[in-house]
Amino acid sequence: MLHVGVDWNEVQAIATTILVLTSAGAIGYAGLQLRQEREYRSVANLEKQLAVFQGEAFVAARKRLAADRLVEGELATWDLATWDKETPPASALQVLDFYDHVGLLVKKGHLEVYDVWHTFYEWAQPVYVDLRPLIEDEDSPFSEHYLDLRRLMRSMDELQIARMHVKKANYWALWTPDRIIDHYKYELESGGQMSRRARRRHKEDAA
Repeated sequence: MLHVGVDWNEVQAIATTILVLTSAGAIGYAGLQLRQEREYRSVANLEKQLAVFQGEAFVAARKRLAADRLVEGELATWDLATWDKETPPASALQVLDFYDHVGLLVKKGHLEVYDVWHTFYEWAQPVYVDLRPLIEDEDSPFSEHYLDLRRLMRSMDELQIARMHVKKANYWALWTPDRIIDHYKYELESGGQMSRRARRRHKEDAA
């Protein structure tokens, strides 16, 4: 009877290869699960922030800010009110605090920048531009308070600039004083709410 010798080195090599492939598959599957879990949590967190944004308390704060920022000018026109960086209206701080919190969630990885841009940019940008002296000026008492918001706006601006570049639109004319006034007027007239169709039209007009 012929006895065939077993090459234990070859067996060990095959076993090692199988172990490596199995481990790689397990790691890949675990990574996929983690990504899916992160995406699920990001969407859930976005929905929570959207619920706050559309909630009665924050809608009221946005409307108060619009009322605080608008003054009636000549010939039934509207202008932006003058204000002091040292004593801004409480409504301005309430609105900025919300967006700064969203910025913190993005920094901590609980929200994706793209999702926040898609959901909140058209609302946050005119307010940010209007209140930029309060947020960014070195002599403002709040210049160090809204760092997460400043970081978030830079990231969202990059997304918006890229989008408008594709559409060959002028980003720098996006939020002129007239557009800011129109934003605040809409906040007052719409009661802080906007339908999807109106939002889409508003975005197209801005672009």
